[in-house]
Amino acid sequence: MAARTIVRPSFHSYDKDRLVHMTRSGLAMALVLPLGAGLIVVGSPATGTSGPAPEASTVPPSAAVSYADEIAPIFQQYCVSCHGGEWEGEERTELSLDMTTYEGTMAGSEYGSVIEPGDPDNSLLLEMIEDGDMPEEGDPVPPEDIEKIRTWIAEGAENN
Repeated sequence: MAARTIVRPSFHSYDKDRLVHMTRSGLAMALVLPLGAGLIVVGSPATGTSGPAPEASTVPPSAAVSYADEIAPIFQQYCVSCHGGEWEGEERTELSLDMTTYEGTMAGSEYGSVIEPGDPDNSLLLEMIEDGDMPEEGDPVPPEDIEKIRTWIAEGAENN
């Protein structure tokens, strides 16, 4: 039987140095690229976000805005006189919006929903209050009450 000869490629020193350099570069890239990609996706290690640091909230995350304790009194003071109150012995619900109860408020007006739970920027009621269109009569809703309404809507506008 004939002996088998194993032929191994021979490397010149130039080829060997190039291979070592390419291997080291490849290893370095394999380690650095995922780290860089992670920073882009996750954000900077200092803040944990990709943008500027968020402003501190005045409401603790665990303290949900209460409809019964905080929102209903605002609606009672600024909205119900036109949207559910009585005037000259008759109930007054302009645009069929009755804000005397949670259910009435969430039912909306003859034009549809006025509150989009979880989406304050697309809630018509909040937009009209912020723009100063509502209330039409009486004092405007103070900024701190507007912020409570915004937070309540953002938290899902729950009946709590």
